Amino acid sequence: MPRTLSDQRRAAVLEAATRAIARDGLAAPTASIAAEAGLSVGSLFNYFPTKTALLNELYLHLKRDLAAAVVEPPIPDGPLRERAWEGWRRWVRWGAADPDKQRVLMLIEASHELTGQTRRDGVAAMRGADSLFAQAQAGGPFADQPLEFLVATVAALAATTMEAASREPEEFEGRCRAGFTAMWGAVGRSGRSSDTDTDERRSRS
Repeated sequence: MPRTLSDQRRAAVLEAATRAIARDGLAAPTASIAAEAGLSVGSLFNYFPTKTALLNELYLHLKRDLAAAVVEPPIPDGPLRERAWEGWRRWVRWGAADPDKQRVLMLIEASHELTGQTRRDGVAAMRGADSLFAQAQAGGPFADQPLEFLVATVAALAATTMEAASREPEEFEGRCRAGFTAMWGAVGRSGRSSDTDTDERRSRS
């Protein structure tokens, strides 16, 4: 379904907010965001009544953009390590291609601006990736920790890998593979023989 003019303008504001926050941090004034979008401050508030509302919508916009890159199309079935590698590679490519998006997503996620519903909606957007995290968590050092702790740890490694890959695009594959190896070891899967779906089922039986 084609987007309406209002939808297009909201999207333009979100893209402008991404650029402004990447440049100035979460303290970026609404006047700067409006100017970046080519709007007056009053017009910006027609789309987002408060800056908090804008940040919540921007967070979901970026989460959905990331989900489209990572979990669509669905990662093919196969051994857990292979599926995790494919998800990781897509994730790193998304962030390395546009570092501003990754930077802003992490800034908002670490802030106190998000509502509980927004955080739940963000988790729902990434449900396909979270299932991989949950499988990787079993039997490792994060087994008795909240899944959110594992996801945050992996996200920090991903952010470092994205930054390195974005600085040297010609080294993307090497940086991506090294980051994955570090991540896989951190979650306690390195060297395990149970990284296929069949072996995972056997280990639980």
